[in-house]
Amino acid sequence: IFFREHGPSQHVRGYCPSLLTFRSIMDDPSSCSASRAKEKTSFKKPIVCLVIGMAGSGKTTLMRQVTDHMVANDMRPYIMNLDPAVLDADYEMNIDIRDTVKYKQVMKQYNLGPNGAIMTSLNLFATRIDQVI
Repeated sequence: IFFREHGPSQHVRGYCPSLLTFRSIMDDPSSCSASRAKEKTSFKKPIVCLVIGMAGSGKTTLMRQVTDHMVANDMRPYIMNLDPAVLDADYEMNIDIRDTVKYKQVMKQYNLGPNGAIMTSLNLFATRIDQVI
C-alpha cells in the first residue's frame, strides 16, 4: 500500500504490515525515499498512498487512521475517494466520486450488478475529471 525502499514485508501478528510501513515513514521521515530525494532537490515530493482491496477488507478504516494521524501531526493530506459504493467514510475528503456519480442510479440506469456499476461509475467519473479538478 505504501511505497518506499524496503525488503520483503514482515507480518506481525495483529498488525497490518502496510500500516507499520506508514508509521515507520511518519516516525523516521529520513527512511523514506521521498525524504532522501528532498535532500537532493529544492522541493518536497509528496508521499502517495493508493489503497486497494476487497469489499470489507478495511480500506476505509485504514484511510481514517491515516488521515487522523496526518492531521494530528500537522500534515495536510489530500484525500480522494474513488469508491462510489462506500457507505460511510467519516473523514474529510478533498475529492469524492460520490459527489459526481451516483452509484445506485448507475446500477438502475444501465441494469448492472454491483461490480459493473462500480466500474461504470469509475469510467463516468474519468470522463468528468476535468470538471471535478
